[in-house]
Amino acid sequence: MHMAQRWRIASARVPAGVLFAFITLIAAGCTPTPRLPVPKVIGDETVVTDRDFAQDYLDLGRAYYDAGRFADAIDQFKRVLEINPYSDEAHASIGMANHRLGKRSRAERSFRLALRFNPRNIVARNGIAMVSEDERVRKESLQAAISFEPEMTELRNNLCAVYVKSGEFEKAEEACRTAIKLDSTNAHAFYNLGYAFQQQKKLDKALGQYRMALRHKIDWARVLNNMGLIYYQKGEFGYAIQHYKRAIAANDAESTFHYNLALAYEAVGSRLESQWVRDRSAKDNEWRTLYRQGADELRIYLRLKPDATDAMRIRIKMDNMRMRGA
Repeated sequence: MHMAQRWRIASARVPAGVLFAFITLIAAGCTPTPRLPVPKVIGDETVVTDRDFAQDYLDLGRAYYDAGRFADAIDQFKRVLEINPYSDEAHASIGMANHRLGKRSRAERSFRLALRFNPRNIVARNGIAMVSEDERVRKESLQAAISFEPEMTELRNNLCAVYVKSGEFEKAEEACRTAIKLDSTNAHAFYNLGYAFQQQKKLDKALGQYRMALRHKIDWARVLNNMGLIYYQKGEFGYAIQHYKRAIAANDAESTFHYNLALAYEAVGSRLESQWVRDRSAKDNEWRTLYRQGADELRIYLRLKPDATDAMRIRIKMDNMRMRGA
């Protein structure tokens, strides 16, 4: 399949950290880049070719984007604008690359330029929803995008996420359920619905949706961590430990997973220590081992996040757990 076609129909991916799954897709109704004659100099002669260099630059930029080379991608998209400054595809693509680089204001500026030239550009509509700090703007941008592409699952997912953040849980559930109806294999739709339930303390319902998400995206670290949090809240610390370990196995660079695992170790250790003190029904080496394991996880957390604002408190907690495990 041609690179441009793959870009237009590519499924959305979930950035690490938040609920949004950004869309690397250009709506079919977007204004196409004009095929402009570009002169070539051969010796002393100048010939005219109708080769679409703008499309070549778009394709190369998208290849760099897919490879995670976002600055290089921007350079190629800017070459498109040198040929056609009105290319909404190029402006929207620059916005996405800047978003991935963490340059929020630049991304928003590019998205708005894309919409100026083509109000139906779905990437730009979705992009505005990702970078805008105005909740109303985020909702309106996604609702407009959905009006243009009502069967696009990821737009419904993102709208669900916005509603969860604003506490509009009924609307969030409706958006997610619609996304699931559109694509029953979309893991992000199940994740977002699970998260909506979790925020409402509907823990068992949240677990059910998270299990569905894992069915379609095995070993998804964020989902496993959230399931661990739910089991921890339910006092089922053994299951919490299992899920935190699976999350770490999938992504051991996420400091939060190690911190959560440390708390679960501590909880089980404290429970066993209480049994030992009360009636010696537990072995002291069991709970001491758990405290030591918890301290090790806190050490990993601080190594991964040395600038943690509560680092002093965590070091004190880590030393306390080591003493209890001695």
